[in-house]
Amino acid sequence: MSKPQVNWGLIGSTGWADSTFGPAIAAADNGRLHAVLSSKQANADAYCEKHEVEKGYADLDAFLADDVIDAVWVASANHLHAPQTIAALKAGKHVLCEKPMALNVAECEAMMAAATEADRQLGIGYHLRHHPLHQELRQEWKSGRFGSPVFFRAQLYFAHDEPPSDWRRKRATSGGWALSDIGTHLIDLCRWFMGDVEAAQGILSSPRWGFETDDHALVTMRFKGGAVGVAEASTGAGGPARIEMYGTDAYCICERTYFGHGGLVTRGQGNGEPKVSGAHNVNPYRNQVEAFGRAVLNGEPFPVPAREGLENLRVMQTARGY
Repeated sequence: MSKPQVNWGLIGSTGWADSTFGPAIAAADNGRLHAVLSSKQANADAYCEKHEVEKGYADLDAFLADDVIDAVWVASANHLHAPQTIAALKAGKHVLCEKPMALNVAECEAMMAAATEADRQLGIGYHLRHHPLHQELRQEWKSGRFGSPVFFRAQLYFAHDEPPSDWRRKRATSGGWALSDIGTHLIDLCRWFMGDVEAAQGILSSPRWGFETDDHALVTMRFKGGAVGVAEASTGAGGPARIEMYGTDAYCICERTYFGHGGLVTRGQGNGEPKVSGAHNVNPYRNQVEAFGRAVLNGEPFPVPAREGLENLRVMQTARGY
């Protein structure tokens, strides 16, 4: 007897949808990519041929009218997340929406209301929560093994070789470039480990590209209990990909674990000699797909519900000042 599967529809046919999201669905034990939606039919057809997908669409209404689709992964431009998610929910589809959830808190609230009305799952695509190493460290952190929380830093520098798509250059369609593309992941990590944010402040600049949106973003946060955190993202300079967590008793530094390709883990206690070990290769995107599939098929709680996306936007709005 075959295992129950979720039939997916993917909105987006280029970039991460092409290189990562579609293959993650194909690799999942409980998922199957049935259809893709692109802005151009030629792109949808090319995606179908490359990834062996049954249906390619260039019209949202026709895509959502496909009764085979159980769940939709919204991987479009940021300003389309809210309208496309709401339309998919109203069509009776479960939705995994890419980060950031929307452009502002008001849009997030409208999306959540639509999910409640439709009685459908709405999850947010923060794949870093689906990395087994990160899950293990968070469990240790929450258990008190590190002592009382003191400081958490999430840092990722990813230099772009050429200018981004036009929509990423505008505040009205992106909500920030480095902040919304990378920084939102880092803020999510900080919140996941440290809890609710009491205060936040941001410094956004564009020293590399000079667009209306930022290519360097620094966000500082204070959490309940007095601990602090920093999320630092760059799309204009290459550099570190690190997660650092410090408690009163121990600390840990993860290097290059964001995308699941191995990396290094340094653990230390007090002023003692630190221990360095390697991290295993994993596919957190596949894990994310399977977790969402279990939520749809079995009613299991999805690790990143819509409320997390809303609270992330609340921090981002404060940090960017618009």
